[in-house]
Amino acid sequence: MGNEWKQGMCGCMGDCSTCCCGLMCGSCLAGQNASDMSKSYPLYCILHCLFPCIPIMLLRSEAREKYGIEGSTAGDAAAAFCCNPCANCQVAVEIKERGDHQ
Repeated sequence: MGNEWKQGMCGCMGDCSTCCCGLMCGSCLAGQNASDMSKSYPLYCILHCLFPCIPIMLLRSEAREKYGIEGSTAGDAAAAFCCNPCANCQVAVEIKERGDHQ
């Protein structure tokens, strides 16, 4: 059996600081997630302001591949579209739990 996400889609209250950041400033959290995965903070932050689903789908997909988490691109797209803040927080917690948060 492969790896699973450390936190489920609806489990964002497990890490209150990440949850608050994701709800109050999703663009900032998307930028931080991008930075933690060696991507451009400003680019992902701005992209999240314009098209919120796209950067979250990309970051979730990259985190899933990097950490060997089961899933698919379609699942990443559905998560980003259906519950963008939850998916954003899920990626942030995964990065933090894996020790890649800077």
